[in-house]
Amino acid sequence: MPDENIKHIKMGLAGLSEEIELRLSLACGLLAASQIDIEIQDWQGNESDILIVDIDSGHGRLAYEMAQRRNLPVLVFPRSGDNETQYASKLDRDAPAAALARALQEKLQPSSEVSSDDVQGLLGICIREAGCSQDLLVKRGGIAMILRHSAGRILARSVSDLTIAEARVLDGTWLCMTRPAKDPYQNEWLVSRSLDGFLIKACVKYRDGLPRLGGKLFRLTRWPDLGSVTEDMDALRLSALLQRSAWSAEALAQHTQLSADIINAFLWATLASGALARADGTTLKPDATQAPAAPSSLIQRVARHFGLKLGYSHA
Repeated sequence: MPDENIKHIKMGLAGLSEEIELRLSLACGLLAASQIDIEIQDWQGNESDILIVDIDSGHGRLAYEMAQRRNLPVLVFPRSGDNETQYASKLDRDAPAAALARALQEKLQPSSEVSSDDVQGLLGICIREAGCSQDLLVKRGGIAMILRHSAGRILARSVSDLTIAEARVLDGTWLCMTRPAKDPYQNEWLVSRSLDGFLIKACVKYRDGLPRLGGKLFRLTRWPDLGSVTEDMDALRLSALLQRSAWSAEALAQHTQLSADIINAFLWATLASGALARADGTTLKPDATQAPAAPSSLIQRVARHFGLKLGYSHA
């Protein structure tokens, strides 16, 4: 009877030299101890769970392009001496079999499932309270703000308070409570900003402190309010793609050639604002009765200028 705990993988190879194929074969053998059984095959468009390609060869480049179109996980041996081109996952062509095995295991068997509990501070509060219909009062020291998820807004007493909050978005000392009926700052909430835009700016700025979301699939459930980040073409492009279909962070990096850190930051920000959800519906689901917001006319003009399709249509 086969062991149900063994993970069976079909791995396609494209454009690799015999010497690299030999080291990869040895690496796959080493993974048997981790209960990963890999079937290696020369890739000619056949069914595979993952591809290994060498961009130095024409066959490897063609396979890489096809993998991008199919959203198929791919590990790349870059051109010799190419340190500029961005790939979501790269392999060192001179790495020994043991190092290749570690890289493959990290790709095929992520160490743990990231959850909202892995994120602290104001960002963590926003994630855990996404979909909340009540106004929430968040405080840190002398800074106080209102989170209004239902309207996608964050309210503050001054622009400087928002700037400080952005710089402390991952600080673990934030407190959160339901806004009291007798709000002591009732008449002081003079500054209102898009929660989407605030979180996107903060997460991109402090992207190095965010855990990786891995290979899970995400999709926008509404168009995010990008009014305060209209100059951020990366956010606009990612929004357009994620509204049309479900993507993983890895597939987005392969498709767009954007930095994996930027994509990871955008996904965390829109998860926290309630605009993004897991494609399988297992986490953070905004109110299904809330109609998707249409991109503003300014956003539409910018998108047309850069040749982007926003994928929005009126019912």
